[in-house]
Amino acid sequence: MNKIKTNSPEVDSTATSPYAGRKLAFGAMALGGVNLVKVALQLLLLPVMARLLGPEEFGIYALVLPTISFVTLLADGGLGATLAREPESSSIVWSSAFWILLFTGCALAVGASVFGEVLGYLVHQPRVPPMIATLSISLIFLVLAVPAGARLSRRKNLGASAAAELSANLVGAAVAVILAMNGAGAWSLVFQYVAAYAIRSIVVNAVAFSAPKFEFDFAAVRPHMLSGGLLVGTRLSEYAGRIVENVLVDRIFGTALLGSYTFANQVSKFAGESIGNVTWTTLYVQALTGERRSIAELHRQLCRLLAAILFPSTLLAAAAAPELIHLLLGPKWVDLALLLQVLLPVSALTMVANQVGAALLAYGRFEIQFWCSAGQSLARVLVVCAGPWIGLTGTIWGLAIVALVYFISLLVYSEGPTGCRPLPMLKGLTGPAICGVLAGAACYACLRALPNSAGWTLTSLVLGLSIFAASMLVLDREGLTEDWQAIRALMSKRGEHPLPTETTPGPA
Repeated sequence: MNKIKTNSPEVDSTATSPYAGRKLAFGAMALGGVNLVKVALQLLLLPVMARLLGPEEFGIYALVLPTISFVTLLADGGLGATLAREPESSSIVWSSAFWILLFTGCALAVGASVFGEVLGYLVHQPRVPPMIATLSISLIFLVLAVPAGARLSRRKNLGASAAAELSANLVGAAVAVILAMNGAGAWSLVFQYVAAYAIRSIVVNAVAFSAPKFEFDFAAVRPHMLSGGLLVGTRLSEYAGRIVENVLVDRIFGTALLGSYTFANQVSKFAGESIGNVTWTTLYVQALTGERRSIAELHRQLCRLLAAILFPSTLLAAAAAPELIHLLLGPKWVDLALLLQVLLPVSALTMVANQVGAALLAYGRFEIQFWCSAGQSLARVLVVCAGPWIGLTGTIWGLAIVALVYFISLLVYSEGPTGCRPLPMLKGLTGPAICGVLAGAACYACLRALPNSAGWTLTSLVLGLSIFAASMLVLDREGLTEDWQAIRALMSKRGEHPLPTETTPGPA
């Protein structure tokens, strides 16, 4: 595939000001805090809505949501990320992108509404078409937020993005509960979805809106559409791969196991993305304007930080999976234990691997991750296809091997365009990995020492976490010292003064 080139960006004062590093650091912490709030909100909201609505209303919503979820993958065309590479002075690019996004959003909303009529007829549910038509309004809000969101990324203003996400989730949750308490049924979930997108769009545009000019040049925005198309293609390949996987698992292992498989994949993905998306965004906005050598070092440090969080948490959860499943879900979910014990650590490794995609996208070389991701999706399907011969255990471990190959492939193939060398990266991950394994092993041994109980499970997890912290101090003290110095340099005013200067995105 040909390399995607972009125009040389100008130096933005907002991106290279003396306090940009501190602003970025606080913005990243704000995003992390908002993610924690979102997790807590979802955990609180799910049982409340389940009690207020009941399974039938949830079933109706389950019929309409997949249509909008799929169309949402296509709506922004990947421009939400790639536009941030363009200087804000390039009015022809920003204006052309705005009109393309607006047209695409409206067209997809109309198309989704028409499909809703067909789906309602096929499933004999007259409530489906108006619900899909209402949900399609969220596509308009989504595309209207794209240019403003890209400006915030370019300005490294992650704090405003965090405020938008927090406001959207809080207002959406309030709308859902109020409407559900007043008997709106599944419509309460529909309006929650639309309200969240509307509030996010309003907030980001209040901070970073810039009126588009009445000008359009497809050639000016074409490089962004090509690069964004690769991003959308990556999403679609993952989406299609998971659908095929689910169908095969259902046919080979049965519907009951499919439920456990889907649940394990969702939990594993959610566990990685709740932290990994923050570090990915931080790396991306810095890579837009930073010098490559400093970005390679930042990538290594952020991956190490991510590993220090995800490796122990996923390995401890894997060690205690049987006990946690028994306590939280009951004996019907016994098949879930093996799936979580393998897929949780695998998700952590995959999320660490995906971090380099931020630099690849900023440099216009995202085709590397696209092909690696497409290969991973194909390999996962082939492993599941072999299920009748290798069994469930062989299938799960086969998926783990695919993830390891994906990790190595991204490290190797991204080295040239990004300057992120594999050996320093692996060296930085070794300490958290070894200490995480020690913590998981200690937790597992502790759980096997006494009969299962909620108190003993919690005690074992705390013991494992303590062993991780102690072993990091003993085995990786040098790495911890380096991490602390890097954090202090980023957060201090003195450490920010010699900020990287902006360079031309794209391959060196």
